[in-house]
Amino acid sequence: MSFFLRLLGFMVLLPSLAHAATLEIPGNGAKLSGVSVISGWKCEAGNLTIVFNDDGTHIPLLYGTERTDVRANGQCLDNDHDNVGFVAIWNWGNLGDGEHTAIAYDDGVEFARSAFTVTTPGVGFLTGASKEITVEDFPNPGDTTVLEWNQGTQHFEIVDFMGSGPFECMEGLTLHPGEMCMGSLMVFGYEVGFSFAVNADGQGCVEVDLPPNFPTDIAEIPCFNTGQDFENFLEGFQISGASVTRNADDSWTINSFPTDL
Repeated sequence: MSFFLRLLGFMVLLPSLAHAATLEIPGNGAKLSGVSVISGWKCEAGNLTIVFNDDGTHIPLLYGTERTDVRANGQCLDNDHDNVGFVAIWNWGNLGDGEHTAIAYDDGVEFARSAFTVTTPGVGFLTGASKEITVEDFPNPGDTTVLEWNQGTQHFEIVDFMGSGPFECMEGLTLHPGEMCMGSLMVFGYEVGFSFAVNADGQGCVEVDLPPNFPTDIAEIPCFNTGQDFENFLEGFQISGASVTRNADDSWTINSFPTDL
């Protein structure tokens, strides 16, 4: 190919790069529900609208939101700004269950489209419902995530998260099965590291890391079924002031640390 043909091809490509655009939500093949946003970006734009299922109703899109990530990924480099995003609030329940199409327009000219699926809780906007659920092993094995229904967003929202740790052991900390905390205490003038873990059976288990030259040896520490078992074990070593509680859901709460060492 000659230099002039390559140059002509590059000149034809420039306008398409300058006007590049992406419809991100709803993306092609997406599964959607509840209240969220229609969003994407376009390097240059006039009057942006979106139409669902070719019904002829043009929904306005707000253009000019900041999208620094677009330029960082090599798009819209001819612009002297990052305000290339478009957005609108939308309740996907308005479309009803099933497959739908979205067509995005700029001054009446189509520039993007996608096909997606909507699932509703039986109605377009659910009212009067409430529910809290616990999801185990999400987002990682050993993690626990608590979700609560939010009427405004029509979604379950994360209201609590207990990672698999390890955490720093502290008063008031609650550990669930599979979680562990770590800490240290000064014993006889030595810093002794320890961990407290809750095993899969809901037992509380302690391990210690004794420093060199520690004046006494500690035999293997068993796992405990109740907080009272743990406290009785420590009192056998004349250690008082520790308090832990095994809760009904097999989680354990650290109430206090030893005070007499």
